[in-house]
Amino acid sequence: MKKILLYALLPLTIIFFAGCANNEPPVDVKTEKISALDESAIISHDGKISLSDEQTILPKISGKVIATYCAGGQDITENQPLFKIGTHEKENELLQAKAELGENMTALAQEISELNQAEQLLKKNSATAQEVAEKNFKVQERQAKLAEQQALVKKLEEETAAGIVLSPITGQIDVDSVKTGATVTENETVLAHVGKINPAAVKFEISPEEKNFLTASTPKVLLKLSDGTIYQHEGKINFVETLTAAAIFDNPEKILPLGKAVRVEITGLKMPGALLVPEKSIQLRGEENYVFVVDSNKKAALKKISLGGKIGTYYIVKDGLRAGDSVVVEGLTNLRDGTPVKLGSD
Repeated sequence: MKKILLYALLPLTIIFFAGCANNEPPVDVKTEKISALDESAIISHDGKISLSDEQTILPKISGKVIATYCAGGQDITENQPLFKIGTHEKENELLQAKAELGENMTALAQEISELNQAEQLLKKNSATAQEVAEKNFKVQERQAKLAEQQALVKKLEEETAAGIVLSPITGQIDVDSVKTGATVTENETVLAHVGKINPAAVKFEISPEEKNFLTASTPKVLLKLSDGTIYQHEGKINFVETLTAAAIFDNPEKILPLGKAVRVEITGLKMPGALLVPEKSIQLRGEENYVFVVDSNKKAALKKISLGGKIGTYYIVKDGLRAGDSVVVEGLTNLRDGTPVKLGSD
């Protein structure tokens, strides 16, 4: 009897839990449709306004930055002092050596005067030859000490002068230079960059695939400012390193200040048939990449995908998605395979 009752209840239990699953509330999501991209696709890179024709400033000696002579974004001239590298102990040693040198020079002048007086008195038989010899010895001793002190001052001056960092060009200094008190290493630590604000540059990292697309195309390069407006001058792409590009923009009015956050938007890339998936839709699980797509029943379906190189804020899809698939880009936190979804436009 118990077995019969158990078997009778089993279908009802299945129906009950199935009903619970079917009643799972939908999750609000936003999606982006995958399409085979043409030259109208917008590839974007976020960055900051930096200098063009940059030169890197490195210290010639190791030590600490004990003085800075300019502020970030300031106009500078060739050979203008920018930083002083060294130690306060060395500076104090130089000051003390100069003070002692001055004292010795004053003492020498006094001792020479006393020697001259003794020689005049000797001629009048008012002083002895021994007294003159003693004063002459004191002068010679003081001169020897003075020569040592002058050599020490010269040595200390050369050492501290090596810590004076000069600008190699006329232009501007960037806003990310080191601060007073920072410890630096000879020919290694980047103190600052100097360059031009007209034209201005926006640097960003690129993949080998994106470099190939940029090289094979004649892209249109625009600059979107933080308020959403488009900068009046179009730009061009330069490659400053193997996988670093710079969007260069004329800035005659200097309305693009150093460090300003901007977005570079590139169109006109020749990418025939390339499928791109938004970076923000990708989930890394273990060593595999996945995305959630929305199926015909408006449910989230987890799909494993294979990726190529990065293009702006997208990745090339090698396998796992087709043109027309809608991938979830917002609302991913509460999703699992089979979760009902509600699209932003629903």
